[in-house]
Amino acid sequence: MSSDSSLGQFVARNKTAIVATVAAGATAVGAYYYYHQLQESKSQTDSTGKDAKDTESEAKSSKKKKKGKKKSQSSTTPSYPVDANGEPDLSNSAEWASEQKDKVAMGLKDKGNEFFKSQKFEEAIKFYTLAIEVKEDPVFYSNRSACYVSLGQQEKVVEDTTAALKLKPDYSKCLLRRASANESLGNFADAMFDLSAVSLYGDFNGASIEPLLERNMNKQSMLVLKEKLEKQQPHKLPSNTSLASFFGIFQAETSFENYDESSEADQALLEGLTNLYKRTAGGYEKADEDFNKAKEAFQKLLEQSPEDANLKKKAAIALEHVGIFKFLKNDPLSAHEDLKQAVEYFPRANSYIYIALIMADKGQSTEYFDNFEKALQLNPACAAVYYHRGQMYFITQQFDLAGKDFDKAKELNDTNIFPFIQLACLTYREGKIEDSETLFSEARRRFPTAPEVPNFYAETLADKGDLAGARKQYEIAAKLEDALEGIHVGVSPLIGKATLLSREASVENFVEATQLFEKACKMDPRSEQAKIGLAQLKLQQEDIDEAIALFEEAADLARSFDEKLQATTFAEATKIQKKIRADPIVSAKIEETLAAYRAQGMI
Repeated sequence: MSSDSSLGQFVARNKTAIVATVAAGATAVGAYYYYHQLQESKSQTDSTGKDAKDTESEAKSSKKKKKGKKKSQSSTTPSYPVDANGEPDLSNSAEWASEQKDKVAMGLKDKGNEFFKSQKFEEAIKFYTLAIEVKEDPVFYSNRSACYVSLGQQEKVVEDTTAALKLKPDYSKCLLRRASANESLGNFADAMFDLSAVSLYGDFNGASIEPLLERNMNKQSMLVLKEKLEKQQPHKLPSNTSLASFFGIFQAETSFENYDESSEADQALLEGLTNLYKRTAGGYEKADEDFNKAKEAFQKLLEQSPEDANLKKKAAIALEHVGIFKFLKNDPLSAHEDLKQAVEYFPRANSYIYIALIMADKGQSTEYFDNFEKALQLNPACAAVYYHRGQMYFITQQFDLAGKDFDKAKELNDTNIFPFIQLACLTYREGKIEDSETLFSEARRRFPTAPEVPNFYAETLADKGDLAGARKQYEIAAKLEDALEGIHVGVSPLIGKATLLSREASVENFVEATQLFEKACKMDPRSEQAKIGLAQLKLQQEDIDEAIALFEEAADLARSFDEKLQATTFAEATKIQKKIRADPIVSAKIEETLAAYRAQGMI
C-alpha cells in the first residue's frame, strides 16, 4: 500500500494511448510501456529468407507466366546487358533511358533473388549492388541487408536499412531489420526508436512487437544503470522522510555515560546524537558528519590507550552510528565492518539490530534472526528488536508471528506509535477490515496529534478505492505534520495526495498535484518518490528535458537496485519519447493517426 508510483501502472496500454502519449504526454511514463515490441528480424522474411515485397512481386510475376512455358526464367536471355564473360555490363548505363534503367535494375534484382534463395549470399549482394548502381530503390537496399543478416554483418545491415529508409521512411520491414541489427550491436536505444515507429505505423501485430521493445528497453536500462554504478559516485543519504521513519523506531539516545566536555571526541559524539534526534532536514546530514568525526577522534585516542574500556564504549556508539548511516547510504560492506568493530569494542543491542538489517539486505535470514537473539540477550526489553523482527515476519507473510512481535514491541514501549500502526496495517492485510479500523481508532486515541495515523490510514482507504476519504486523511496528516516540530511522516502526505489526484484526471487535480510534488521536492530534495511523481507530471506538460532530469535524479537517489532500475527505465523511455517527437516523419504520422482517432471520437 505504498503511495509511490510503479511501472505496473503503465503496462498494457492500447495504441490510442501510445499515440496520445507520444503526441501530448497523456500519461506519465511516455513511449515505453505503451509500445508493443516486434518479432525477430527473421519475421521480416518468408521461409526462404526473401523480403515479403519481393515474394509478392514474384508471385504476381508467376501468374503472368503461360501455363505451358517450358523454359525457366533463369535460362532465358537476361534483361540486363552482359559482357563476353556473361557478366553484367553497365558501362553504357549513363546513356540509358529511365524505362531501360528500370528494366535492367529489376533484372539484376531478380538475379540477386535467385542467388539469395540458393543461399549464395555473396553473389546475391553483388547483383543487388549492381541494381542499386543502376537505380536506387529501397527494396534493393532491403534485399541486400537481408544478405548481410545471413552473413552476420550487422553494421552493414544498419547501413543498408538506413539507406532504404531515406528513400522510404515508413518502410516497416527495414525498421524491423535495423532494430534487430542495432540490438545485436548493443544500440538498444536506436532499436527502441525503430520498434516504436513500427508500432505507430501499425503494419505489424502489436502482440508480436511487444516482447522486442520490452527486451530492448530492459537491456538499455540495465546498460545505463551498470555504467552509472561502475562510476564511483559518493553514497547519498535517503530522504529525510525515510530517515525520520527509520530512526523513529528507536528510543532516542541523546546522552552517554562518562561524558567529558573537554574531549573533542565526546563533543562530536554528543552533537551527532543530538542532531540525529532533532528530526530536522539538515540534522541528519550534520549527524552523519559528527559521527564520522567522533569515530576518527576515538580511534586516535585508542591508539594511545588501547585498553581503555570507557573509550571503547563511547567509540562503539560512534562506530555503530557510522555503520548504520553507511548502510542507509547503500554501502553495506563498509557498514558491516564498522558495526563488527563496534561490537568488538562494546556490544550493544542496537548494533546487533543494525547488523541484522544488513543480513536481511543480503538475504541471509538465519544470520538475521541470530543477531536479534544476540540483541535480546543484551537487552530483553528492547522494543526495537521485536518491531524489526515483526517487520521481517510481516514481509514473509508470517502474520501470526508478526502480530506477536508487534504486540510485544507495543507492550515494551507504548509511547512509540509505530507498533500501533503496523498492527493496524497487518490486520488490514489479513483482510480483517473491522479489526483494522478498531486498531487505527486506538492509535488515534493514543496519539491524537500524530500524523502517522491518518497518513497510513489513508493508504488503506486508497487501497479500498475510497479516494476521497484517502485524500482527506492525507490532508489531516499534512496539517499535523506542519504543526509538530521535526520530521515525522515528512512529505509522505503530499506525495500520497498528489498521487491520488493524478489518478483522477482534471485540470484542477493536475495543477494541484504538480504543486504538491514540487513542494515535496523542495521540502525533501532527496525524496525519489517526489521526483518520480513530479517527473511524470512534467512529462504531461511537455517538459521532456525536466522530466528526464528528475527521473535520473530519482535513479541516483534510490537505494535498492530495483528502484534504481525503475527510475532509469522511466528516464530511458522518456528519452525515446523525446526522440520520437523530434522526428518529423514519425511526428507527422502521429498527427495523422491522432486526427483519425479524433474523427472517430476515440480521444
